[in-house]
Amino acid sequence: MGTLDLLTNDAKFLLTSMYKSYVEKRKAGSLKKDAIYFGNLDDLHRDIMPEWPREDVKSTCFELRKHELITGVPAGDTIVRITLRTESIAIMETKFKDRVDLILNYAIKIKSLIPFI
Repeated sequence: MGTLDLLTNDAKFLLTSMYKSYVEKRKAGSLKKDAIYFGNLDDLHRDIMPEWPREDVKSTCFELRKHELITGVPAGDTIVRITLRTESIAIMETKFKDRVDLILNYAIKIKSLIPFI
């Protein structure tokens, strides 16, 4: 069983969306340290998951953090310094080979399995 198999569909969707953003940033010339950085919970909510309630983004971040796929520092009612971990990039590279079309197709498939979106 792979790490992705242990995640809820919303965690898979958020991780895939973050990875898609990472790939796009890298292809646009961003340094890796900048491409893996997503700021704080409000930045992630605004830039990657605006259609989700903030609280859902937060709990999904904690799920991804628990599985060591992202880093982030809890701070009161939020999480700050959110970054993709190298391990999650490696998992996603193996699955998608950095092909944005494959990433999008997977994200669409996973999104269809989430009842509240």
